[in-house]
Amino acid sequence: MTTVTAKAPPAAPATEGFSGFGQATLLVAAALTTVDAFIVNVALPSIQDSFEVSASTSQFVVSCYGITYAVLLVLGGRFGDRFGRRRLIQIGITAFTLASAACGLAPNIGTLIAARVVQGAAAALLLPQVLSTIQAALVEPARTRAVSHYGAVGGLSAAVGQLLGGLFVWADIAGLGWRPIFLVNVPLGVLAVLGTRRWVPETRAQQRQGADLGGTALFGAFVLALLIPLSMGRQSHWPLWCWALLVLAAVAGVVLWRYEKGVEDGGTAPLVSPALLRQAVMRRGLLVLGSGFLAFGGFIFVFALALQGGNGMDAFESGLSMAPMALGQFLAAVRAPKLIGRIGVRTLQAGGAAQVLGLVCLIVPALVWWPHLRFYHLIVGMFLIGVGNGLFVPTVYRTVLSSIPPERIGVGSGIVTTTQQTTLALGVALLGAVFAGVSAASGTRAGFVAVAAAFLVVAALFTLFGNHLQGRRENKEA
Repeated sequence: MTTVTAKAPPAAPATEGFSGFGQATLLVAAALTTVDAFIVNVALPSIQDSFEVSASTSQFVVSCYGITYAVLLVLGGRFGDRFGRRRLIQIGITAFTLASAACGLAPNIGTLIAARVVQGAAAALLLPQVLSTIQAALVEPARTRAVSHYGAVGGLSAAVGQLLGGLFVWADIAGLGWRPIFLVNVPLGVLAVLGTRRWVPETRAQQRQGADLGGTALFGAFVLALLIPLSMGRQSHWPLWCWALLVLAAVAGVVLWRYEKGVEDGGTAPLVSPALLRQAVMRRGLLVLGSGFLAFGGFIFVFALALQGGNGMDAFESGLSMAPMALGQFLAAVRAPKLIGRIGVRTLQAGGAAQVLGLVCLIVPALVWWPHLRFYHLIVGMFLIGVGNGLFVPTVYRTVLSSIPPERIGVGSGIVTTTQQTTLALGVALLGAVFAGVSAASGTRAGFVAVAAAFLVVAALFTLFGNHLQGRRENKEA
């Protein structure tokens, strides 16, 4: 398979200083940002009761983190290219740790929401640097292994986040209720800062690039106008202002594209490069990545909602049901580098097939045992979905990142992670609406099955057409 390895600047010095400890430190830092995106889901009722606020108000604890996170990801990648990625990782982890402490000690809902905004901004500074450092500081086959581990951590973090959220709320440690879900980040953050300083090499783009303030403002307006209604429309019953913001997002997207094209044609570096997005591999990769995370994000959201609502599981058992998926994703991602080396992007098809089989193994028990479905009925299905994710994510990440020039890897990583976060929010909105509509008409079981079936269709498309991710010529070379 054709990669950009030969075009990359000499990476040997960085590679020699990028030990397994350094890579593990980066993965822990990345995991913190993803865990915090999911750990709050099952703790929201407890937060709502603690502060005596409405469900719509407590929902800001989730949405403000995700929106801030997504808006600033590309800019965070640009800052890493310009000022040094290790420096941005240290700043991001430090800010994230302090914000986590503020969340855990928040005396009221307003303070909690404000601290979550800071958490999201810190995560946006941190996360793009992880993939960028892996891509810049490692050569094959170490690079593919690291990307696979990164993919494994992503799925593990989602599952572990919901599992820990349920566990902490259930345990009520020292009578603190939901607060340990944030306080646990403090010791982990301190260790990550120390590990980054000692084991992670400094990398940056060879050519310093401007900030592109106009592109940053337009991109922020586009993502805000898109994610605010998607994150808040469902619980607000889709008022007129939500639809107005979606129209504004479409307009901002067109203006952003034309503006960035003018910046690029003028010889300066845009925040979001149209030339980069015109690359066939990049376009196809983002489409596959986005559709996969859209289906997965919506499914995970509905999974917790349906099991705790219509099926009567408590928060702990609902979280425990995620454990087989975490195990499957970890095991598959560990084996993914060898499989990618043997069959290339067809690994994506293998992952899609595992997901299809896993979803069938969820739908059948739901049809048979609902509303008395227990976590052990879901072990096989969730494990296979995890295996599919463990093969899907590293394959797409590796393919997309290999198409990005070394000098644009920070911005490219920001685009990849922004696509991931935006489509996760879109999946929650779209499949959440499907679940609500079908459940209202035919019951919770029907709503759960409908969402699982939608995920199955996406996985089936990966199985049938995943070999076209790079195009026929590249597949022949792979």
